[in-house]
Amino acid sequence: MAATINPGGGPALPWQRLRRPAVLDASRAALIPLRPLTITEVLDAAFLVVRANARMMVGLPLVIAGGAGLYLLGGIGLWFLLGDTSGETVQIVSVVLYGLLGLLLLTMCLVWMTAVLSRITLETVLGPGFVPATPWTLRRALRMFWPMVGLSLLQWVAASTMQSIIISGVYYVLIALMLAMGTGFSATALGGVATVVTVIGYVISAAAYSYLSLAVPAYATENPHAPAWIGTPARRTNIITAFIRSFTLIGWRNLPRATVIMAGAFAITLLVITLVGFGSLLVLVLYTTSLGVDFLDLLYNPWTYLGVFGFSSIVAMSALLAFVAAVQTLLYVDLRMRREGLDLAMRFDCVPIPQPSAPPIVYVAPPLPPRPPLPPPGHGR
Repeated sequence: MAATINPGGGPALPWQRLRRPAVLDASRAALIPLRPLTITEVLDAAFLVVRANARMMVGLPLVIAGGAGLYLLGGIGLWFLLGDTSGETVQIVSVVLYGLLGLLLLTMCLVWMTAVLSRITLETVLGPGFVPATPWTLRRALRMFWPMVGLSLLQWVAASTMQSIIISGVYYVLIALMLAMGTGFSATALGGVATVVTVIGYVISAAAYSYLSLAVPAYATENPHAPAWIGTPARRTNIITAFIRSFTLIGWRNLPRATVIMAGAFAITLLVITLVGFGSLLVLVLYTTSLGVDFLDLLYNPWTYLGVFGFSSIVAMSALLAFVAAVQTLLYVDLRMRREGLDLAMRFDCVPIPQPSAPPIVYVAPPLPPRPPLPPPGHGR
C-alpha cells in the first residue's frame, strides 16, 4: 500500500509516495471484485469468507456458543437448586438476575467476536496485497475486549430502545386495526393484516439495525491499535465516532440497500435455524421408530433438548454468527467503495487513499535549489 510522510494527513506527493503492490496481482488475490458490490454479491461473499477461513471464522463463535450453552446449564441448575433450598420469590429473582447478567455478557462477547472477525474478513476478502496479513494471537484479540465492552453497552442500549419502540408500535397498530375492522372480518383477513404489519415491523427493524451494524467493523478496522491497511484513515476512529461513521456511511441514499442486505442476512439465519430444528425432529422420529420408543415421551425429556437441540443449535449458531459478522464487514467495505472511492484507490495507483476523517491537506514541498546569480548589467555585450 502507499505510504505517506505528509504531516497534514493528505495524500502523498509523487516524491513522497512508495509504490503500492501491483494492482493486478493484488486484485487476483482479492475474494471480491474491486468495485461496489451488489446485494447478492455481499451475501455470496459472506459465505465464501466463512468457507475460505473456516477455522478462524467458525472456531471463535463455536467457543462463545459453547460457553453460552454451559451458562444456560448453570441457570437450569441454579433454578433446581434454589427450588429445593429457598422460597419461590428468591428462586425467580435469582434466576432473572442470572439471565440478565448472562445476556449482558453474551452481548459483550458477540460484539468483541464481531470485531475480531471483521479484521479476519477484511484480510480474507481483500487479500494480502491491500490488507497485510497479521498473525492473530489471544493477546492481540483481548486488546480489543475492553473497548468492545463500552461499544457493546452503547449498542445494547440503542438496539434495545429501538426494538422496544418498534415492537410497541407494531403492537398498537395491530390493536388499532383490529378495533377499526371490528368483528365483520374473518380470521383469515385479520391474519393477513397481522402478517403485513409484522413484515413491515421486520423491515423497519432491519433498517434501524443497519445504522448500528457498521459501528463494530468501523472501529475494528480504524481504531488506533488496528493494523494499517489501504483504507486506514489519518485520524483514527474511537468508540463514539464509530457510531457516527456508521450513520455517515449509510446515510439516506444507501439505506434501502443496507436494509435489504441486513433483512436478507436475518432471513437466512432464521431459515437455517428452522431447517436445523426440522432436521433434529427428523432425527428423533427415526430414533423412536427404530427403537420403538414413544415419540412424545422422548420429546418432552429435558435431556433431548440438551443433547439433540442444544448440540445442533450450537453448531448452527457458530456458522451463522460468522456469516452475520462477514455480512456487516462486507457492507462496510461496499459503502466505503461507494461513498469514498476506496475501490478506485485499490485499482489505480495514481488515486489517493481515502482519508474520511483526515484534517485539511497540507502539502510539504521540498526546498527549491538555489538559483545561479544573475549576470551583471551589460554582460555579454
